[in-house]
Amino acid sequence: METLVDLLDVAAAEHGGRTALTIRSGLRDDTWSYRRLRARSAALAAHLAEDRRLEPGARVVVWGPNCPQLVAAIFGVLLGRFVLVPLDPYATPELRARVVDRTDAALVISGFGEVPDAPTLELPALPFDEQRPYRGVRPRADDLAEIVFTSGTTGRPKGVELTHANVVANVRSAHAALRPTHDFRLLSVLPLSHMFEQTAGLFLPLSVGASVHYTPSRQPPVLVKTMRRQKVTAMAVVPQVLELLLAGIEQEVQRRGSLGSWQAAHRLAPRLPVAARRVLFRRVHRELGGCLELFVSGGAALDPEVGAAWERLGVTVLEGYGTTECAPSVASNTRADRKAGSVGRPVPGVDVRIGDGGEILVRGPNVTPGYWRDDEATAAAFTADGWLRTGDLGEIDRDGFLYLRGRLTDLIVLPSGLNVHPEDVEAELAGEEAVGDCAVVGAADPERGVHVHAVVLPADRGADAQDRVAGAVRRANARLAPHQRIGAFTLWEEGELPRTSLLKLKRHEVLAALAGRPPAGEPSSPRPTADADRASRLLRILVGLAPAGAALGPDSDLALDVGLDSLARVELAVRLERELGLSLEEDALAGAATVGELTAIVEGGQAASPPVAFPEWALGGPARLVRTVLQAAVLFPVHALVCSPFRVEGREHLEALDTPVLIVANHASHLDTPSILRALPRAVRRRVAVAAAADYFFRTRPLAIAMPLLLNAFPFSREGAVRSSLEHCGDLVDGGWSVLVYPEGTRSPTGVVQPFRAGSGLLAAGLRVPVVPIAVEGTHALLPKGRRWPRRGPVTVRVGPCVHVDPSAESADAAGRLAVAVSALGATPGVEPPTARGASRAA
Repeated sequence: METLVDLLDVAAAEHGGRTALTIRSGLRDDTWSYRRLRARSAALAAHLAEDRRLEPGARVVVWGPNCPQLVAAIFGVLLGRFVLVPLDPYATPELRARVVDRTDAALVISGFGEVPDAPTLELPALPFDEQRPYRGVRPRADDLAEIVFTSGTTGRPKGVELTHANVVANVRSAHAALRPTHDFRLLSVLPLSHMFEQTAGLFLPLSVGASVHYTPSRQPPVLVKTMRRQKVTAMAVVPQVLELLLAGIEQEVQRRGSLGSWQAAHRLAPRLPVAARRVLFRRVHRELGGCLELFVSGGAALDPEVGAAWERLGVTVLEGYGTTECAPSVASNTRADRKAGSVGRPVPGVDVRIGDGGEILVRGPNVTPGYWRDDEATAAAFTADGWLRTGDLGEIDRDGFLYLRGRLTDLIVLPSGLNVHPEDVEAELAGEEAVGDCAVVGAADPERGVHVHAVVLPADRGADAQDRVAGAVRRANARLAPHQRIGAFTLWEEGELPRTSLLKLKRHEVLAALAGRPPAGEPSSPRPTADADRASRLLRILVGLAPAGAALGPDSDLALDVGLDSLARVELAVRLERELGLSLEEDALAGAATVGELTAIVEGGQAASPPVAFPEWALGGPARLVRTVLQAAVLFPVHALVCSPFRVEGREHLEALDTPVLIVANHASHLDTPSILRALPRAVRRRVAVAAAADYFFRTRPLAIAMPLLLNAFPFSREGAVRSSLEHCGDLVDGGWSVLVYPEGTRSPTGVVQPFRAGSGLLAAGLRVPVVPIAVEGTHALLPKGRRWPRRGPVTVRVGPCVHVDPSAESADAAGRLAVAVSALGATPGVEPPTARGASRAA
């Protein structure tokens, strides 16, 4: 394996049919095999070379959210021997324009729409003709593979050059350190524009035939749901993700009133082996899918207590260290060889030494050849004998473990892993009339960790200096990228800021002075009373997230005044759900621009419904065997006594049926489900799950056991937590199960078909499987709604041809098609047309 293209070729040859990538798309998982990923990457490479006529070495900017299409774009660019320029999803328009200009980009592949002044190929519309091979020249090991621009600068961007050999060497080193296997199921949460995620979260797992799972949201509830569904075993994360997940778990413990037992378990855990810790915290592990074993943490310093807390839970946390210039891994702890507080030993093949002044120096096959078209920066980055200057301070103990001791340069590394160059922030702030001088540093506090902090010498030391500086900070923040924005500021009251004779800031002296005083205008967090309304409780949450000194009102801007970047909005969404008990739509929350708008959304929000527990046991082998026996020995013989004669028409539509399918039927009696199941061929019937009203058929424990055991029924919420029910239908279909639903939502009291609820159309479009319409005739006369015991009579089940619903169809339109298909089979139609009312109710 000499290039990243070789990596994909070998993986496709050895693991062709295995799952390589997945992402939740609508109600189902979009699953890509290794073979599919290779074919689509080749198709894109052929398009770029033959249709777009790009020459080898042409730079292609790739900018989009993590998804299988983005991975195919990455490999397609590399396969065509073009140069990949990955761009952070949150890059500002100014940075995007500078990167495109600096690289003379021939094309931008974008997941966020067209990019001005650049030829753009949009990610959702990539030409993935899997039958189209790539016949062009393949890359060599010493070819330039990527130009990676660090996320911290808004000045002249500096692009790190990485060859195929650089990245492949790092993949080999990471493999030796982490020893992954094809059983790894990794949840990817960091942007693929970062080398840490590319190496640890993509190339490494693909090299061993493992699977990588993406999620459309980084909200902890969504991450946890994906971890459960995919049985995730590992994650590559920055420390802030570990903190968010741990905070969510601890908030749930407090909500249940189990804090005392939680703390007692944490005191006991260090004395137990890992397996016993997992048993001790089995409820936590069950919520996380039951398989999570490993976190690989990098990108920023890990709080030792956060790492220790996860270790007590029985999850290994391996902290490592790297830089983009090293593709990126330099050192890492391993499962068998680690020390708390260190970032591990140098990874295999990489040499590390401590230079003059304590700077960490690196040499190895993973080290960049230099910076893109920047000879001056390249020369400054290396010592005379060829070692890379990292700019980080460290020391190596007698056992060879590396410890970080700070930064030689002024770069601020945030908990999210993003970098901030203080000079860029100072340039924006210094232009404000109220600012006489300023220094920007990375400060830390227990709640937020490292954040951007400004020390400001006011231009006028009058009584209103603090207010005028606060206004200057807000205006400067409006011009900065979200991760660069000033989180707090302090007024400097000791004369001039400390500078050298060359007028360079002495930041270490600024930090020392800052450590002795609180930020200006430190807000006091109001304590809500027991009967505090939602608005006041919301304000308390926002005050805790806002920069120091911010005075919040209805017109306060959530981005500028509260400082909500993308990750902070995730935290806000989680806290609103957990602390206020609200169920809020993500798109509505994202659309709020001011405190007043957010307050209106919160005050109008509905209380979150408790999650529905689905009987997974009913899908297992023992339950299926019992169900087959009960249906053959009890259900169908009783049904034959009542429903006689029993006829099935259109049986030919069930022959060679390509399952799984969605079955939709009219609903007039409790006899409908046994009639449909009896009509289905055994091969289809044994893999059918029935949506049953959660508030009716699962209201008691005996019913909750009998319904799944006899009919393979699962609870479908007609109110409240409907989304979970819809997603469960997607999970069933992904598992090869067909689903039977009654789109009317309840039994017809007259036998006349009632309007189909639009939720059934949403289900038909979202599941992306054929729909089998069925009409049941005669059951209403035998056992109508309100009668307890049936009488004997004829029943006919009519099966229609499959209906194929466009995934982009409107829910009401799709429901209308289904209603027409069922009515055409002879079910007595109602007088009302299909309705969009109750769009969230599918059964």
